[in-house]
Parts: sequence; C-alpha cells; structure tokens
Amino acid sequence: MAENNLWSQLNGIIEQTSKKVEVRDLKGVSKDEASELGFNPESLLGVIVSKTSGIIVDNWVRILGQEILEYNKDKTEVTDGMLVVAFDVVGGLFALNLERFEEAQNAVWYFAPDTLEWETLDVSYTGFIKWALTGDTDGFYSNMRWDSWEQDCKTIPFEEVMLIYPFLWANECNINTASKKVVPFNELYNLNFENWRKFNK
Repeated sequence: MAENNLWSQLNGIIEQTSKKVEVRDLKGVSKDEASELGFNPESLLGVIVSKTSGIIVDNWVRILGQEILEYNKDKTEVTDGMLVVAFDVVGGLFALNLERFEEAQNAVWYFAPDTLEWETLDVSYTGFIKWALTGDTDGFYSNMRWDSWEQDCKTIPFEEVMLIYPFLWANECNINTASKKVVPFNELYNLNFENWRKFNK
C-alpha cells in the first residue's frame, strides 16, 4: 500500500511540474535492488528503483532506478562510503552519505565537477527528488550551463554525459567556448576521479 501511494504521489508531482521529465521503463524483470542495498523496498528510493530504469529531468539530471547497483559496484576513493543515487549531464554526482562524512549522514551530497569536492545539500533522498523535479535547478547549475545547453543535451542517452574541456574546475574554462563531447558516464567519472586524486595526494 505504502509503495503504491508513493508511486502515485511521485507521478502527481511529475504531472504538475513545469520541468521536462522522462520516466524510463524497466528493462526486463525488476530485481529487489533496494533490499540488497539495505533500504526499505517501500521507501521512495525503493519505489523508483523497482518501478523505473531511471528518471531524466530537463535532459540534465539522471535519477538512478533499476541499475543503481551497477552504478555503485566499482567504488573508488571518491565514492567510498557513499551511495550514488543520481548524476548530471556534466558529471556531477548526487549520493547518500552512508558513512563517509560524520556530518549530514543519510543526507544527499553533491560531488561538484567544478570543484571536485563533496558538498552537502542538507536534504533527505525524498527532499532531493522533490528538488530535482520542482526546485530551482536552474539557479543551482547557473555557472555550469552554456547558452545552447538545452539543444545540445536533448538527445544525450541516460548513460552518457558531456565532457567539457578545459575541465569545469579549471580557471581557464569558459563554459560557452569550451569544447564539448558526449562520452560514456564511466569515462568522465574516471577522469574526475583521476583529477580528484591529483589534488588530494
């Protein structure tokens, strides 16, 4: 019952939001990934994981669904102690702080590609989903979006992202004139990890 109520509430929010939202259908039979991760299948995370293969908001934020385990199987020093629950088209990660940081545990944090640092959003998973679907994401991403981002991101598949060079964290990066190339998520993730490691030796 709780699962169905949450699913109905989520769909109600999606129907009313002004953002462009794509709920991706499951790929084959859904496994109980939420339980494997230690989360209640009737929680909002459990509902999204069991009923979708992901949600795309404004062709920018990718909320993980059915394949959440796949995106969390190869832990690095960047994601150790975190559960990645979403990412964005420029390589930022949204993750639940399970045991990495003493502060804001079980809250959603953001690994920012323009600083290569984790910062807490001070919201629960439910709060994060509401923010992604109805909040001021335009303001949040104001310094990471270029003039033609809406057109450029329109056809990027869920599992791919935009590699921007010079990197967003580089002083010489001009977001409008920087080169942009669509690459697999893992390619940009690994690049960000390598650069993070250089700065955190």
